[in-house]
Amino acid sequence: MLLLHTCCAPCALPILEYLDNYYQRRNLYLRSQLALYFYNPNIFPRSEYEKRKLEVKKIAKIYSIKVYYGAYDHNKWLTYLSKNLFLSPADYKENSQRCQQCFFWRLRQLFIFAQMNRFNQVATTLSINMFKDTRFINEVGHKLSRQYKKHPIKYITFDLNSQRAYQREKELLAKYHLYHQHYCGCEFSRKKI
Repeated sequence: MLLLHTCCAPCALPILEYLDNYYQRRNLYLRSQLALYFYNPNIFPRSEYEKRKLEVKKIAKIYSIKVYYGAYDHNKWLTYLSKNLFLSPADYKENSQRCQQCFFWRLRQLFIFAQMNRFNQVATTLSINMFKDTRFINEVGHKLSRQYKKHPIKYITFDLNSQRAYQREKELLAKYHLYHQHYCGCEFSRKKI
């Protein structure tokens, strides 16, 4: 079964549509093949986190799939960044080392959760985001996958064009009347808008 790390509802929509069509062609149901994992301690402030969490809950209901929620521990995430960056997190631009450490942190937690809950495949909605370093994200996913030899967890990528996926995302957001955020999530990306 696939565990899909979901950064937000908008990014998940084109992937869920893609997977739903994929499984239907094989006479399978999406709900029996996939679960969502909303783990995003980077999101700030807490009210924004709760908004995005609610939207993920809505899409899980639309597609009749289970969603798991990781702990929201923003301070732990900030401490991790501070310990693993040379400069203060605020001193980095978007898609720099700060973001790479954030991706690594969340993907590592995805694999830990997948192992504890016996998922044999993982993926992330970040992997098709046209505004993120998807090459880095997928490299980390594959690297982490290789560390799980006793109980293998395969990292999955999607054959989706990020620009077309983004266009479809906007159409699906309008169709389902969902909230669309205007920054990635953390307080540092929020300051950029």
